[in-house]
Amino acid sequence: MSLDGITPQALDDFLHWPVCQAGYVFTQAVWGDHSLTDAWPLVDPLFRRCWAQGWLQDQRDLTRACGFDPDEVVEAFTAECPEHPLWPEFERLQLEALHGWKQDVHEWGATAEHKLVGVDLELLYMLPRPESGNVVAEGSPFVPLLMRYDVEAGWRVLNCVSEHVPVPGWPPQLRGES
Repeated sequence: MSLDGITPQALDDFLHWPVCQAGYVFTQAVWGDHSLTDAWPLVDPLFRRCWAQGWLQDQRDLTRACGFDPDEVVEAFTAECPEHPLWPEFERLQLEALHGWKQDVHEWGATAEHKLVGVDLELLYMLPRPESGNVVAEGSPFVPLLMRYDVEAGWRVLNCVSEHVPVPGWPPQLRGES
C-alpha cells in the first residue's frame, strides 16, 4: 500500500478507524449483546484490575467471609476469560449498572476526530447518531472511552465512562479522584 498522494485528512481517518472500531465492538458487546464476558478481552488489563478492585472495595470482608481472598479474585479477573466463581455475579451487577445508566450506547457512533491523550492513548466519545444532518445536538449524552494501544492486542478500553487513566489500589482511582 502506498501513501503517496494521500491527503492529511484521509490519513487521519485511516489511522482513527481502528480505535473507533474497537470502541464500537466494546459497546456492542456490553450494551447490545449484554455480555461483559465477550467485552472483557477488549478491556485493558489495568482497567480490568481497577474495575474488579472497585467492585470489591466495600465488600472485602464479606468476600473473605465467603472464603475468597480479594487480591486473588482481582488477579483472576485480570484474565481475558475469567473463570472465577464470582465472575457471573460481577458481570451481572456491572451490566445492570451500565444499562441503568445508559440503555442504547451500542447504537451510537464514535467521534470523528482524534483526541490524543498520550503516545498510546486516545479518547473517544460515543454519541447518539444525529437524527438529521451531521450535527450532534448540544447537551447530547455521551460516553467517554479512554483507549490504549497494545502492540499485540491492538486498541483496548482503558477506562469506560471516564476520561482518566485508572490507578489500581484499595480503593482504585477510576474517575480521576485524588
